[in-house]
Amino acid sequence: MDIHAKRDSKGEFQLEIGPVTFDLPRDAIDALQQVIVQRLHHSSDAGEEGILRKIKAYRTLASKMTNVDDRIVQKFASQVSPEQLVTIVRLAEGDGLYQKILRNLSKQNQRQFEEDYKALDKISEHHACLHMEQLITLIKRAAEEQKALDSV
Repeated sequence: MDIHAKRDSKGEFQLEIGPVTFDLPRDAIDALQQVIVQRLHHSSDAGEEGILRKIKAYRTLASKMTNVDDRIVQKFASQVSPEQLVTIVRLAEGDGLYQKILRNLSKQNQRQFEEDYKALDKISEHHACLHMEQLITLIKRAAEEQKALDSV
């Protein structure tokens, strides 16, 4: 829906929202502008807090992947994109997951992973969240497989 703001021939403000037109006094325009600025500022703060909470949770998940069996890591690494693999490794605490991934890749794939890891050194928090959201089902599956191995 298109929204247009303009002044009429008398100098009054008009706000057109789709087929509806509102004639607004200057005080209403000022109040509307304050509300919009406040909402935009508040949503960016809330969005930032949400992203930081997600990153913290994803960091914990990524770190737990370090304790997963090598066979499960091999399977996991073959199912994800290079960007997703680099993201989860970068989020994990320490270099344990990095070393585990390298151990469980073929020589050619090790070289490719190392190149990807170097090239993707500036992943934004937003992209990290997107990649991790896509990985959740695979991480859950890996956790279930690990749980089954532990119970044997």
